[in-house]
Amino acid sequence: MLNKTLFAIISFCLFETLVAQQVTTPRPKTYDFILYDGSESSSMYKFNQNYVTGYRIFSRTIDELIPNRRVSSAVKYISIALFGQPLTHEEGHRSVLTHNGIGSISQPFFNSSGAAYVKGVKNSELEDLRNSEFANYIRLHTAGLESDHMIASKIEELLVFEEESYQLLKEEYILRKLGVMSYHLTSFIPAISPKLKEENNELKRDIVGHDVWGMIRHIHRPNAPFYRYTNFDDLSKIEKSYTKKLAWKSFVNLGSPMLFGKTGYDLNSNLKGNFSLSHSLSPFGDYFEQNIYIYYKKKYKITVYFREFMNQHSTFLAGGFKLRNYKLSDKIHVSSGVDVWNQPLNLAFNSSKGSLGANAFLKLNYLSIKNSTYFIKNVGVFSEVFYKSDGFLPEYASLKSDFGLRIGLSFSY
Repeated sequence: MLNKTLFAIISFCLFETLVAQQVTTPRPKTYDFILYDGSESSSMYKFNQNYVTGYRIFSRTIDELIPNRRVSSAVKYISIALFGQPLTHEEGHRSVLTHNGIGSISQPFFNSSGAAYVKGVKNSELEDLRNSEFANYIRLHTAGLESDHMIASKIEELLVFEEESYQLLKEEYILRKLGVMSYHLTSFIPAISPKLKEENNELKRDIVGHDVWGMIRHIHRPNAPFYRYTNFDDLSKIEKSYTKKLAWKSFVNLGSPMLFGKTGYDLNSNLKGNFSLSHSLSPFGDYFEQNIYIYYKKKYKITVYFREFMNQHSTFLAGGFKLRNYKLSDKIHVSSGVDVWNQPLNLAFNSSKGSLGANAFLKLNYLSIKNSTYFIKNVGVFSEVFYKSDGFLPEYASLKSDFGLRIGLSFSY
C-alpha cells in the first residue's frame, strides 16, 4: 500500500495535469516515483527520491500559476523552509529507527521552541540501540543532515544533465546547501539554537535534540549517562573544539557553481561538465565529497565522486562512478554504478584500522507506453537491484551487507 505522503504527491500530480493542460508547457520532463524499496516502511532513499520528484512538480505548477517570478520564488522559499526541509530532515532520522525495528512518530512542524520532532520513542529503546548498535545510534543523530546532503546531490544531477531547469530547483538547492551550514553555525553562536528541556513524558520528547552536539557528546563518551537533549554547555572543551572544527568544514558546501546559477561548463561542442564540493557527517565522524559531472554528446551522463572519511584521528578514502539514464533503445533506459570505500573497522570513531567495502547497482526503466500526441508523453516501469557490503553508504538503510530490489513508476509530460 502506498504511504500517505506518496498518495498526496500522486494526487498533486493529477491536479498539475489539469492545470497544465491549459498552459503552454516546456519540453517534457521525466518524473520517477519509487513504489517499493525492499520493505513496507519508507527508507531514506525512497522518501528523498519521491520528495524531489514531488517538489519538481510542485515548483513547475507554482511557476505556471504565478507568472511573477519574485512572488513564485518567495512562495517556494517559504514552503521549503516551513514544510519541505523539516519533513525530509525528520524523516531521515525516523528512517534509522524504522530500519532498526523501532516505531516512532514524525512531527515535521516547528513547535513553540522552534524545533521539529521525531517522537513516540521510549528511553529504554534508545539506550538499547546505543548499547547494541552504536554506529546506528550515532547515525540516528546525523541522518537528518545526511538526507539534506543527498537531496542536494540529486538536484545537482538533474541540473547538470539538463533533466530539470535551474529556475525550478534553485530555491530547494540553495536552502539545502545553506541549511546544512546553518545547523553547524549554531556551534559558533549557541544562543541561536533552541534551548530544549526534556519533556516530562518521554514519548513526547524528540529522539536526539541537537543533531550535531548530541552526536559529538555520544561519539566521544559512548558510556556516559544517557539523556537525549545535549546543550552546548554539556560538551567538554575537546568536544566544543570538535564542533567548531566541523562548523568550519561545513563552509566547503559553498563550493558549488550551481549555488550561483552555473549549471555547467561547455568544454567543447560535445562535452559539458561541472563539479561540486560538500561536507557531511557519518556514523563515525564526517567526510568531504567532490563530485565531477560529465555530460557527453547529450547521451552519456556520468558522475565520478571522491570522499575522504574522517574519524577522530584517521582519514579513509572512497570513490564511485555512476552512469545515469543511458538510452539503450527507445523503450529501455539503464542506470548503473559502483561505490568503493575504506572505512574504520566496525565504523569506530577511534579506530585507525580500515575495512574495505563496495556497492553496485543496476536500474532498468522500460517505457511501456509512449505517444508524443498525448499529454502524458510516456509511462514506464523501472526496477533496480543493488548489493552492498558492510559499511556506510549515504541513503542506504543498512550499515551491514545488504541486497535490495526497488520498483517504481516513471512518466513524462
